[in-house]
Amino acid sequence: MIVSLTVTAATQAATRHEEDALATDASLTLSAVLSAAEQRHPVQRLLAAQAATGNAEARYGSRWMPESVQLKAFHMSDRTFDDIGANESELAVSFPVWMPGEKRAQKAVGDAAAVTRVSREAGFRWQLSGEIRRQLWDIRLARRQWQFAQEQEQRLQEVFEQVARFTEAGELARADLLSTMQQLAVWKAETIALEAEYQDAARSYRSLTSLSVVPEHIEEVLSDKDDAGPSHPALSLASDRMAEASAVAEAVSQTNGYRPTLDVFWRGFRGDRMSTSVDAVGIGFSVPLGKSPRKGPEIARAWEAYAQAESEYLQARRDVELQLHEARHQLETLQRQLHNSEAMIKTAVEKYDLDRMAFDLGELSTNQWLRRLAEFQEIERSHQLLQVRYGAAIAAYNQAVGESL
Repeated sequence: MIVSLTVTAATQAATRHEEDALATDASLTLSAVLSAAEQRHPVQRLLAAQAATGNAEARYGSRWMPESVQLKAFHMSDRTFDDIGANESELAVSFPVWMPGEKRAQKAVGDAAAVTRVSREAGFRWQLSGEIRRQLWDIRLARRQWQFAQEQEQRLQEVFEQVARFTEAGELARADLLSTMQQLAVWKAETIALEAEYQDAARSYRSLTSLSVVPEHIEEVLSDKDDAGPSHPALSLASDRMAEASAVAEAVSQTNGYRPTLDVFWRGFRGDRMSTSVDAVGIGFSVPLGKSPRKGPEIARAWEAYAQAESEYLQARRDVELQLHEARHQLETLQRQLHNSEAMIKTAVEKYDLDRMAFDLGELSTNQWLRRLAEFQEIERSHQLLQVRYGAAIAAYNQAVGESL
């Protein structure tokens, strides 16, 4: 009865596990996963708004005039006082003009904004690639740990059934049966905990990508890059932001606060009722002398923004160098560990076969067999998880040198 209930529970758990697990798709590529996550990511709206801002800056820099044309009207009459028929009227069109160097500086802002937009999109794809890489390898690792626990549970289930038969035949004591049952219960608890970790990883993946499948092949080829150069998405974005901040500061410095204007006007006037009306057309201009008192703080804030962008660039360079150093160190460490583990697993497999044969022949007690089985399981588990972690380390290195999916 105990054996029957144990087998039934294991079968039901395995069925439920298969229903909840993410399916694998051999035709699904990493770039397709990136595109799916990219389309629904909240940052897309921010990127669109930033692109619109850059386009607006470029359009403004290409305008003939920095402000809208103004229409001015003026009329004067002596009717209220002397009333001799004197009057004067004026109608003028005022054309604002760029300050010397101002349009060139504004055009530089638009050009810098266009470059920053491209690098911002590339930086977003790179950051999202890193998040997808991490989640996919978290899923792979969690799933492998979960599957490994199920496999060990199944092995212990087989041992339990064998011990149960020996106990019923009187060849083993009931204490051996209870000991095996206890070990089986421990692995069942481990399986449940690892299933929860896998489901958490799968839930994060579904939330990010809206996909219910994962690529069957997520392994990457190790990049041949040795360092992170200026083309690294994070460094390129930080550098372009610094260039844009510099262009903005230069543009703010070129403006005056008061706009020069060119006026084209018509003026009509009459000295008294007996005089003839005179119509005239004229041209005038106004040029500000000095800068507005408010320009000082505005220029200071613009250069403060540049200093902030420069600081962020230097910090980004440090972060990238540190990330690359850690990724390279992790990769080299796992390479050595995996090489050593491959030698260990070969010996462990051979020893496992001999121990199993000895137990079947009655040369090992149940407790001795369970201890040796646990030793083999730990070696096998460590080796398989090392293989997964090594694949994740390659992906992390590719991410560190600036490669997107």
